[in-house]
Order: sequence, then C-alpha cells, then structure tokens
Amino acid sequence: MIYWNFAAYPTAWVLSDWLLLLDTVTAELAFIITAGVALSLILVSHSLFKHKLENMSLIKNPIKLIVRVLCYARKHKYPENRSALTYWEEEAPSRLDLGKDKYGGPFTEEEVEDVKTFFRILPLFIATIGFTSALFLWQPLGKVVSNFSGHYIIFKYHGAYHITVLLLFFIYQFIIRGCFHKYIPSMLTRINAGLVFALLGCITQLLVHIFASYDFILIIRQMLFGITCFLIYPTSLEFTVAQSPEYMRGMMVGLCYSSMGIGSIIAFMLLFLIEKWQYYYIITISCAFQLLILVVFVILAKRYKYRVRENEVNIVQIVDDHYQRYMEQEDEYKRHKVTLENEANYVIND
Repeated sequence: MIYWNFAAYPTAWVLSDWLLLLDTVTAELAFIITAGVALSLILVSHSLFKHKLENMSLIKNPIKLIVRVLCYARKHKYPENRSALTYWEEEAPSRLDLGKDKYGGPFTEEEVEDVKTFFRILPLFIATIGFTSALFLWQPLGKVVSNFSGHYIIFKYHGAYHITVLLLFFIYQFIIRGCFHKYIPSMLTRINAGLVFALLGCITQLLVHIFASYDFILIIRQMLFGITCFLIYPTSLEFTVAQSPEYMRGMMVGLCYSSMGIGSIIAFMLLFLIEKWQYYYIITISCAFQLLILVVFVILAKRYKYRVRENEVNIVQIVDDHYQRYMEQEDEYKRHKVTLENEANYVIND
C-alpha cells in the first residue's frame, strides 16, 4: 500500500509534464478534468472501502508515555522491589529498563521497549534529511530549445527524474517482488544504497556545473536522484511503520515527513548563500554533507537493534508469576494459622 501511494506522486508529475506539450487552453482543461476524476475516485473509494479501514481508538498517548518513562529513569538510579529471577540476567539493566515492572517500575516491559524503539528509530531519519537537502538544491541548467518541447520538460521540469521513479516502481512491484523477492535486501540496506546514489548525484551535480554544455550529464543526475528517491522515500515510511509500535505509527510517520521538511529548509538555506558564494562551493558543501550523513547512517544502521514482537510464551515470566503467587499464598496461610492459634488460645483462657 505504501508503494502504491508513493506511485501517485511520479505519475501525477509525468502526466503534468507531458500535458505541457499541449497548448495552454487544452492543458488547463485536461488539468481540471484530471482533478475532477481523481476527486471522484477518492470519494467513491472512501464510500466503498471505509468499512475495511482500521478505526482503532488511541489507547495510549505516545508523547505522555515517553515523558513518563524518561522522568522515571531520571529520578531512579537503582531498581526497586526487583524480581529474584532478574538476577540471572547477564547484562545490567539500563536506566530506561528500571521502569519495567520486573524491576519494580510502574510500566510493562512492552511499554518501555516501545519507548526504546522510538529513540532507536529517531536518529535514522537523517537519511530523509540528507535526501531532501540534496534534492532541493537542483537548479535548471542545460540548453532549453523551446518552452513547449520534450527537451524543455526534461531539463526545466526534471522529466527524467519523474520517469525514472515511475519505471522503478513498476519494475519493483511487478518483477522484483514477484520473481526475486528472496533477494530483496533489508530496508536499512536499501536506504543505505539510496544515500550512496544521493552522494553520486551530488558529485554529478558538481560535474554539471563544470561541464554545463553536456546535456547527458543532466539526465544522469536526474536518474541518480530518481533512484535515490525510490530507495529512500518509500522505504523510510515502510521501515517506520514496520518498526514503530501500533499506537506510535501516526506520530512516527509525521516525524518522518518532518525530517523531509528539515532537509528542504537546509537546502533553501544553502541556496540563499548562493547570492554571497559561488554555486560551486554550495555543491561542494552538499557533497561533504551527504558523505557525512552516509557515514553516520552506516554506523547507526549497524548498531540498530530490530524490534521483533514474538508471541512465544515467556517462561521466565511464568515462573516469576508462579513463585509470586506461591509466596503470597504462603503468607496468607501463615496469617490464617496465626489467627486460628490466637482464637484457640482465647477460647482456652476463657
């Protein structure tokens, strides 16, 4: 579903680019008809499939949970009422782990792990920051023949970029996933490859500035950024949805889009410096920035611990609960025995 939603973006741009080849009146009429058809399809599909949409109420407030776990970790340095079975663990619990109920904290193990997953995913959004910062540094270059020509669409409106993204979508969705799904790399590996193509795209952009008369370099640059977009944009959303807890998914997807906005802000700040510096230095800074993000992301990806939600029986928890109930029953038995002895002594004394 994520990839089909993503395909709407390049499809709309490709149709929009080629409608520019028509005259102005025909192009505007086609835009209005296309918008009307798209709006009709949205309304009809919503009425037909709204019963299949998940309508789950927000059970937990993710922001409130994160703040509570952090506050508890800040105030407590040592476990309270620690379970006896936790002494078997080889690793010492972290400050966040102290909030788990098995260490005497007020949170379940699942809640603390959800918070830890949030902080593991958050640094990985630097990939989308790097991608969008490189993407919005484009400047229209090349020799434009006519304002209404295929040459104009390719160089002015980045037609090769949109076509590359759309072709990759069809190849991946209908060929790779259908025939070679066993050889699809992990999501972090795909994002890492996307950052490599982003760095190559920045280097190609530097070559475009040096050899502006060679139009094929412009096409190569757009193709490289098209590959980057396909590898990073939908994969980042797929990774975020897959790894995030169910009640945190909306917030995490919003943070993913926010990181794209941060990358665009960085790009616009660099473009603002063009008035003071030469474009050559701006692209050089962008290449160094992409290289730094690539190195940092590789380190974070290697250290990332995937969140695996298993439904297997937790033997340690079962044993812990069993002995807890056993000790409670023993205490209850002793109290009951003492009560009976006191009553017996009272009767004998009377």
